[in-house]
Amino acid sequence: MPARSKREPTASLGEQAYIAFKRLILTRDLKPGEHVNVAQLSEQLGLGKNPIHLAAHRLAREGLVEILPRKGILVRAETLDSFLELIAARELVEPYLTAEAVDYLTPEVVERLEALIERGWRLQEAGDRLGAMEVDRLFHQTVYAAANNELLADFAGQLLDRSMRLWFTPAPDSSEPSNMEQLATLLETMKRKDKQATAEQMKAHIGSIRKKFLR
Repeated sequence: MPARSKREPTASLGEQAYIAFKRLILTRDLKPGEHVNVAQLSEQLGLGKNPIHLAAHRLAREGLVEILPRKGILVRAETLDSFLELIAARELVEPYLTAEAVDYLTPEVVERLEALIERGWRLQEAGDRLGAMEVDRLFHQTVYAAANNELLADFAGQLLDRSMRLWFTPAPDSSEPSNMEQLATLLETMKRKDKQATAEQMKAHIGSIRKKFLR
């Protein structure tokens, strides 16, 4: 049996619980307003109670769940107002981060972003919505990290994670470019070192989410 690559370490139990719990929320297997408890999730996911407990607190900080003392865990529902506030916050933070990332755009970062877009096209064509969502998330997080502002990158990541549920809202018929088309165009602009156009394109990309929700 081949040795495991050092570049693909096994995620900790806490990280596994976080990813699995979050996926249940994003895919709406756990619906907004639904109550769950640690014991139930531990059995469902085949993970210990302590990792589930840690994951719940992490998701609470991201605004996806609310921990109710002696009552369990409530999957939070987003209202129209809260979603609009979320998108407005992203429109303030992400264009700035993306423009800043232009100054730190190394060949390695470009290569990773190009690989993500290529993978995203394949998943989009295959109709793999969850896989395409993961690619979108990784693309954004790679851009955030490249901006060299850890505090804002962490905040932007939390906003992004909360808005991921919109991937599973039925999309209206639209003549707008697909998500991967938008990301590909954004990357080409970043490579040209045009910071203003980069910021404008990221803002437009986020604005397309608002149009989807308000269809």
